[in-house]
Amino acid sequence: MKYTLEGHDRDNGVQEMLISLLPDEPHDRVASLPENADGCRSRAWEENGSIFASAQIRMGERHSEITLSNPVPQETDGEEYKRVLTYTVKSAVYQALLPLLDHKPVWGSMTGVKPAKPARLAIREGMDRAALDDYLREHYDVSENRRRLCIRSAEYALAAEDSLLPRETQLYLGIPFCPAKCSYCSFVSNDMTRWGHMIPPYVDALLQEVEAAGELLRTHAIPLGSVYIGGGTPTTLDEAQLDALLSAIHRAFDLSACREFTVEAGRPETITRGKLDVMRTHGVSRISINPQTMNDAVLRGVGRCHTAADIEACYRMARESGDFLINMDLIAGLPGDDDESLLRSVRRVAALEPDNITIHCLARKRGARLYFGATGVLPAETLDRAYAHLEGLGYEPYYLYRQKYMAGGLENVGFCRPGTASHYNICMMEELSDVIALGSGGVSKLCSENGRKVHRVANPKYPKEYLERIDAIAAEKRTLLDR
Repeated sequence: MKYTLEGHDRDNGVQEMLISLLPDEPHDRVASLPENADGCRSRAWEENGSIFASAQIRMGERHSEITLSNPVPQETDGEEYKRVLTYTVKSAVYQALLPLLDHKPVWGSMTGVKPAKPARLAIREGMDRAALDDYLREHYDVSENRRRLCIRSAEYALAAEDSLLPRETQLYLGIPFCPAKCSYCSFVSNDMTRWGHMIPPYVDALLQEVEAAGELLRTHAIPLGSVYIGGGTPTTLDEAQLDALLSAIHRAFDLSACREFTVEAGRPETITRGKLDVMRTHGVSRISINPQTMNDAVLRGVGRCHTAADIEACYRMARESGDFLINMDLIAGLPGDDDESLLRSVRRVAALEPDNITIHCLARKRGARLYFGATGVLPAETLDRAYAHLEGLGYEPYYLYRQKYMAGGLENVGFCRPGTASHYNICMMEELSDVIALGSGGVSKLCSENGRKVHRVANPKYPKEYLERIDAIAAEKRTLLDR
């Protein structure tokens, strides 16, 4: 949808709202719109101590217009003024577009990646749960089920925040290689059939950065709360490479305060008993075994090289090999899947009794259609049935996040059995503490003011550039906290 702005500069806010509500089309700002042309006209102004915002939207023969206002805050030139202006502008666009939509969005006018974060901050500032529920409903028009998810995740985040040691930091290490790239994947991951020759030099470079990061935390006497090795698929490393990496982590870091050590094993064709033994020997406490779906036809369609039976066999092997907490990922909205197939996958995975189950909603590339079920739309009601099944088995939602162009405008939710929530996932997603990220594509996050301010420092995105710059990257890592 084309859109224009008049009297304000809240371009990101208008575009975020349009993307959230109309994810299947591009949204471009233009200088003007002809009379009766399709598009959105967003206008803002001040009058009698209030900020006013109007939105006029035309979609073919349908047309809607609304004007909203909010009091001008006392700080007329600060962040609070910008916040109120943005909220008023976005709310006007939402209210004007709402009657033109086929379905009311379950997240209402709430945009952004971390819906539990404002809920956590509101509770921390003294708002009780009932008042927060009312606030999410009245302020953002969030549906009842999503308000509940949001508040429960915020409560887990508050508990994690209260448990943090002074200056506690989390550690992430990225292994950007996979056996083959899935058709839906947007991560920086490299097909081993083409890039496998880069794994040995990549591991050597990563060990160099591990040593530098260890020196950084020792210099500043910073406790390490968790270690998370993600990807890609970390178990594309062979046993010797995995052993070398885990040994280097133990040498470089004081793990006495480390409450969890995760390796995202992921794809069953890369998991062997020998690798599980290496992980157990080095104190790895959490692993992932990720089916994505238990529908073999859907797996083949998206380029996965395993079956549902392979997942179940791998899961049994992991349970026999060590006392790991196990997470299993599913993706809702995969091409070729449908409502009943998704629910069968949820039931089949839950029957294995993993400690955590994460349900992701497929985030589409811009402009790509989602072919899910008979209508091509992933309904919120289907996710609600999946969530209800898990909660009936004793799982609780403990963290969630959203992405642009996400199927059905929905969310990703991690469920856990009581006492098994991932500390790293909560801290990283809610930006409760610093995260030092190693490897290509790693983005370190230096957080302050309860996550209100986050400074990001990114490593090179691709392994080739990472290898070329590793000496400079290691040197920069040693001084990361000096800036």
